[in-house]
Amino acid sequence: MTAPVSLTQFSPGGGCACKLPQQLLDEVLGPLRTSAAPGGTDARLRVGLDPADDAAVYDLPGWHGRSLVMTCDFLTPVVDDPYEWGRIAATNALSDVYAMGGRPLLALNLLGWPSDLDTELVAEVLRGGAEAVTRAGALLAGGHSIVDPAPKYGLAVVGEVAHEAILRKGGGRPGDRLVLTKPLGVGVIATAVKRGRAADSEATGAVGSMTRLNAAAARAAVACGLVGGTDITGYGLIGHLHEMALAGGLEARIWAGEVPLLPGVARLVANGCAPDGSRRTLQGALDAGWFVPGNADPVCRLLLADAQTSGGLLLAAPPTGVDELLATLHRGGDTAATVVGELVEGIPGRVRVAASQDGRGRG
Repeated sequence: MTAPVSLTQFSPGGGCACKLPQQLLDEVLGPLRTSAAPGGTDARLRVGLDPADDAAVYDLPGWHGRSLVMTCDFLTPVVDDPYEWGRIAATNALSDVYAMGGRPLLALNLLGWPSDLDTELVAEVLRGGAEAVTRAGALLAGGHSIVDPAPKYGLAVVGEVAHEAILRKGGGRPGDRLVLTKPLGVGVIATAVKRGRAADSEATGAVGSMTRLNAAAARAAVACGLVGGTDITGYGLIGHLHEMALAGGLEARIWAGEVPLLPGVARLVANGCAPDGSRRTLQGALDAGWFVPGNADPVCRLLLADAQTSGGLLLAAPPTGVDELLATLHRGGDTAATVVGELVEGIPGRVRVAASQDGRGRG
């Protein structure tokens, strides 16, 4: 179905580019973190706000060796087709369970919809979301809706995870290689779609990336015994890598020449197509001093900060296990997965850019 209206025109920041600025969110959540720390108010909260991660992990009596994983995520339209937007938003919400090494069990719809917008469109959004939940092997069991001037859709998700399989942002170790499972650029392409400047092939490639579940990638990480990882969403590669490095007390290096990109995104960025949220993330990182771009040109810098909707996993793997991880990921269908950097001793949270591991490349 093709939408008779342009859904993306309802949102100044489509998809995960509509997130609050990273620094502002940190300031708002700061006072809450101490009271919500694991072992503080309730020892059953295995993963909560301090340190923050991709989802909450909570122990239930009798669940020996396993825990609940809980998350919610919703966003504004990132494409105009309502069915595809529903698939994308639901896939994005499910990703946080996979980013913890878990599997989804149950989902609830979260919906905001303008009162004067065609109800056939909202039915298509919900149909797309239901398809993604079914594909994940989870159950859709209701939800909540409100009247809202801008369309918004997502899910609250409950999953499960084995204790030894939990992936944490701070689980990386010095020397670990950083493996990215999906190419960057969906934020750029979504902006180009909104402006009518994306080729059909570029839009199709972005939708294909955003609707691919991170299920196989999570299974590969668990099978290879990893303990460090996150997913790349609204704060781009540098923003989420900063969180990962800070949580682990480490510094990160990105080999820009190795970072996979969707076709056409460098051209689109050079022509001015980049989400405002990506520009905000980049400028905030530079102002805060934790991002050191080196010789990376302006296009490369923006791509590294590009706001991803339903992006890939970023996994920390010991050097001796990287080949096995990549082979497992590729067999599972994550064919773009590649090593894009490493974690090292240094200033906690700092992210440095080099052209590539051997000093060559497009950075």
